[in-house]
Amino acid sequence: MSGTLFVVATPIGHLADITLRAIDTLKTVSLVACEDTRRTNILLHHLNIQKPLMRYDEHTHEQGCRRIIDVLGMGQSVALVTDAGTPTISDPGRRLVEEVIKKGQNVVPIPGPSALLAGLCASGLSGEGFIFLGFLPRKAGPAGRLLREALGLGKNVVIFESPFRVHATLSVIAGIGPDLHVVVARELTKIHEEFIRGSARDVTGRMDGKVVKGEVVIMIAPASE
Repeated sequence: MSGTLFVVATPIGHLADITLRAIDTLKTVSLVACEDTRRTNILLHHLNIQKPLMRYDEHTHEQGCRRIIDVLGMGQSVALVTDAGTPTISDPGRRLVEEVIKKGQNVVPIPGPSALLAGLCASGLSGEGFIFLGFLPRKAGPAGRLLREALGLGKNVVIFESPFRVHATLSVIAGIGPDLHVVVARELTKIHEEFIRGSARDVTGRMDGKVVKGEVVIMIAPASE
């Protein structure tokens, strides 16, 4: 009988945010597949859990995927975790889940923390529904075209961004519409958690020169017209 791949959400900052079900799952699996073994070790040590770890990311997909599928084929279970939040959401774990499903093996979600939902629920943006774009293309032209298309649908738009590209991305948004309402959420669930709200022009100026640590969530309200 095939084992199960558990897709386990882990804290995005505050370690107390992990769910009881996630803890129970991490205790029972045979192997934990993670982006960074050092970061996952910190979490497991905090939970007093000792498990074999293996690196799984976009650079190790081929070899890692084969190993995980072999482990599942022996009837053992594997937990897939990301550095923070829910795996497969703008995350290389998506490819692993696709391959496991193709093999007819079991995939079970263990829901929990998500930067996407944490940012959105405290954003204060009005309106129903949202469009999640993940990480934008690196070049300003394609990024701008994708944002214009998404905003044209009349829904709030949510993106992830690395700490090194926040200002560049905000500049693209301001170029589309300097008066667009923007919310930047940084350090979510951590001691320096901050929501920066205002027009695209204003938020871009306020973020200029600010030292950003960790990925941020950027949310944009569609134009009123």
